[in-house]
Amino acid sequence: MEKISMNDIRKKNYTDVYRLIYQERRIAKSRIASTLEMSLPTVTQHLTSLMEENLIETQGQLASGIGRKAAAYVVRADARVAVGVEILADHITVALLNLYGEVTGKTKVPLVFSQEDTYFITLGKIISGFLQNTGIQSDTVLGTGIGIQGLVSEDGRKIIYGKILGCTDMTVLPLAEQLPCPVRFIHDAECAAELELWRNPELTDVIYLSLGTHLGGAIVMRGQIQRGRTGRTGTVEHMTLVKDGRLCYCGKNGCMECYCSANAVLAQGETLPDFFSRLRKKDPLAVGRWDEYLDDLAMALNNIHMVLDCVIVLGGHIAPYLTLQDIDTLFLKVQSRTAFPEQENFLRIGVQEDDAVASGAAIPFIRAFLDAV
Repeated sequence: MEKISMNDIRKKNYTDVYRLIYQERRIAKSRIASTLEMSLPTVTQHLTSLMEENLIETQGQLASGIGRKAAAYVVRADARVAVGVEILADHITVALLNLYGEVTGKTKVPLVFSQEDTYFITLGKIISGFLQNTGIQSDTVLGTGIGIQGLVSEDGRKIIYGKILGCTDMTVLPLAEQLPCPVRFIHDAECAAELELWRNPELTDVIYLSLGTHLGGAIVMRGQIQRGRTGRTGTVEHMTLVKDGRLCYCGKNGCMECYCSANAVLAQGETLPDFFSRLRKKDPLAVGRWDEYLDDLAMALNNIHMVLDCVIVLGGHIAPYLTLQDIDTLFLKVQSRTAFPEQENFLRIGVQEDDAVASGAAIPFIRAFLDAV
């Protein structure tokens, strides 16, 4: 049996005190002691350590029914921050998140993607300038997550499949050399799924489907995103939906990407706001295209749900335009195809938040810090 040392006990108590303050947002010393069943001197010792490390502070007082008011202890949400970046073909989005996963800063900058060193030098300068303008000290930055349209190696340092941007085999090193913090690539659909899990921690087993310009997916089991043996788990976009169907960017025919991405519902030169404006005004052509799109999506969802019987969250660029009526219609279309009809709708609309990929790319660094405190 492994021995537990006094250092182990002190570390656990320190962690418990921090996490309780984090969870409660504002809490008095006496309540920390009673909740954790610690003596007041022990609690005081850990509060002092946490304040010396600038992880917590006192902020006003808490009302008390008897006696004098007690000081309120709070976590310094900006004691550590994380940066998330979304890279697209013609621009980047940079987001800054505090320890509660709140977006405290954001910027979008036109930047045409390339694998040239000059691109990464420019990107590094944009991120560094953004941090400087927001008053962030470099030693408080936990890391920078780069959300990108591509499959990523387990260590996040290399793109192992990146046909959309033509970035297969690209490494993170040129950018990492520009920044004083850890940097890693993260698949864009996983970024959006990370944000979904952070905003809705009750989700434990779920399929996240990103109905973006390009399709993407993530499988979540027991609250953890599954990557699989080779990092391809969740890449539902390349499941065959129509034999010998439309040509996909991967070089194969009939992939879900060609029928269930946002691009699949748009006419040449049309934008999502344009399409949904026409749809909500009952334009016959838009209504017809939408019905066909929902038919294809329903077939895909039924296939996916047959493999994993859990909630399916629909996110991505289309999600903000979805209504509950759309979800009900889609569910009925799924039910018309399934061999196992259900009463309860297992489809959910994802987090309605701009730039979910950029924000989600920062979440793993925050989660890792909180797990390690």
